Parts: sequence; structure tokens; C-alpha cells
Amino acid sequence: MKRRTFLLLVVLLALLSGCGRGEVVPPSEDTAAAPSQTQQQTAASESGTAQVQAAKKDLTFFVEGEREVLPATRYTGAGYVIYIPDEGWHFEREEDDGMTEERWESIWNDEVELTVYTRPVYPDASAAVTRDIFLAGSDYVFEDVTGGVAGDPLVGREADGDYLCFMTAEGSGGTTYIVAWEYPAEAAEGFGARLRVIADTFTVIEG
Repeated sequence: MKRRTFLLLVVLLALLSGCGRGEVVPPSEDTAAAPSQTQQQTAASESGTAQVQAAKKDLTFFVEGEREVLPATRYTGAGYVIYIPDEGWHFEREEDDGMTEERWESIWNDEVELTVYTRPVYPDASAAVTRDIFLAGSDYVFEDVTGGVAGDPLVGREADGDYLCFMTAEGSGGTTYIVAWEYPAEAAEGFGARLRVIADTFTVIEG
């Protein structure tokens, strides 16, 4: 009992002495293992960056009530990335009047396609302005024209029932993007569902 009391007094004196000299007591294992809030935020940020930059990932679709998982590969465009399923899509790229069009067309239905339009250094090129320009040049009828910005797509239809959906995004240096996808009415349950999931992987990566 005396030895135990003595040891406790030695430990207490050592702690008091350390505080007097301004020394830092090493943290316990539990404290050292717990990351700070800043470390947690940094880790989360790095995790998000890694996810965006991953070369491959699986895309999950729900088509007519059935769950469907397809492997996809990252495509890196001018300041953006998007994930395209590994099978079933044909890629085309065009330049037209200062705008780049990068298009993926279904090999099973040539009326189904997803296009990323990139217009660099467009005057006053906010997402809203870009949306209005795209609407003005479209043959589709859009009942609601208040969206189309920040991941909220607008949906239009032609007289024959075909659909066009699109959303806009802003990059740095005056670059604006339009992500648009088209499909016929009879493909709404299948390709309509898949195209929205693919479009949602679009991410601006430039600073």
C-alpha cells in the first residue's frame, strides 16, 4: 500500500512539474488515434477527389424496377470528367463555331445520345445565360424553363414525343458546359433512366 501511494505521488509531482515548465503531456493512444476536425475535412476532400479521378467505377441504374450495375470508364474532356458505360456507346467529337461537341450514341438505338457541349470564353457565360441560348436554338417545347442550372435538368419534348433533357455548368475562365441527352418516347423507361445517371456523373475539374 505504501509503495502504491509513493508511486502515485511521484506521478502527480511529475505532472505538476511538467505543467510548470510549459511541457506538453503526450496524448493517450485514444486521443492520438482520433483525427481532428480539420484532418477529417481534409480526408473527406481527398476522398472526393479520388472518387472523381478514379479511372473506373460501377454505375447503378434502376430500369423498370430492376437494379442494373454496369462498369464505366472515366472520360476526361476539356475541364470536366464524365463516366460512360464500357459497352454499348459510340463516341464522336465535333467542332462547330467555337463550340466543342463530344457525343456518345447508343449502338442499339441511334436516336439515343448524350452530348457535352463546351464553349470556352463565351461573353457573360453564366450557366443561366447559356441555358437561355440553348433554349432559344432548340426545336423542343419546354413547359418549365426555370431549371437547367446546377444539376437541375430541363425536360423538353418534340411533337413526335421525343425527349431532350439538359443542364448547364460553369467552369473557370469563362467556360460553360451543356450536358444534354435525347431519347425517343418508347425508350423513356430504359434509356431515359440510364442517361440521367450517366449525366449526373459529369463533374467540372478545372480550378
